[in-house]
Amino acid sequence: MGRKIGIVTDSTADVPQYYQQKLNITVIPVSIIIDDKRYRDGIDLQVQDFYRHFDRYGQMHSEPVSYADYALVYKKLTYEYDDLICIHCSSEVSATYQNAVDVHNDFRASHNCRVAIVDSQQCSMGVGIPVMAAAQLAQQGADFDAILRQVELMRRNMSTFFGVTNLKHLRKGKKISGMKSLVGAAMKVKPVLSFENGQIMVKTKLFGEKKHMILEMIDMIRRDIAGRPITLAIMQTAAEASIIQRLRSVFENEFACKNVFDAFVSPSIGLNTGPDATGVIYYKHPMGA
Repeated sequence: MGRKIGIVTDSTADVPQYYQQKLNITVIPVSIIIDDKRYRDGIDLQVQDFYRHFDRYGQMHSEPVSYADYALVYKKLTYEYDDLICIHCSSEVSATYQNAVDVHNDFRASHNCRVAIVDSQQCSMGVGIPVMAAAQLAQQGADFDAILRQVELMRRNMSTFFGVTNLKHLRKGKKISGMKSLVGAAMKVKPVLSFENGQIMVKTKLFGEKKHMILEMIDMIRRDIAGRPITLAIMQTAAEASIIQRLRSVFENEFACKNVFDAFVSPSIGLNTGPDATGVIYYKHPMGA
């Protein structure tokens, strides 16, 4: 009988609830602080409600999974599983990964479970796509090392593009490289964000009334994909449904999409991007795969 492998992530991975249940993924919630009240992402605060009431909120920020909260989940799961693979948001933008490492170092001698903790160097479905792939492999009976190799391959071949319509939310963020280049820019500037080496970067700046910012970058994305098949996630906040549908149509027509997921941007990310952001995140499969 094979070893029982558990897959763990945090709520910033944006794994749709259907797949959390279908693939038996453990999702630990980060905390969202809104007007001094604490919410557990996805438990006390649902993403659709968050965006529905976004304009009513005052001060907002997110906090990583705490050491204590992580320890409770870790101790429980290390007795339920033979192996654990924990894949978390980039350590450059969240302390969840480091808290997971600290918990593991403190409790590793107290159990016989093999544990790997992975810094995805991504966020949102840049984490979620590898998490779902790992969980599917675990259900298919793949071994611990094979799953980790696939996660590493995917981690190195993820691309993220988020179009942000309003700078006022981004200005509050302190972990976005290149923000200084936007200071003093025309109010019509529309930054597109990406991940590089685990950091959120201003990938490019568009100007004017750009309602379909990701579509304005289609040539850049085409060069990045370079003819390879992709697994795609279309990320939405409270943006118009027509924009999301157009993104899906363009990507399905332009690229070889092996799978397409629709997912909401979690509040921990959306409080920085605002309610009208849209994004695409994709894994570039090896050529011929």
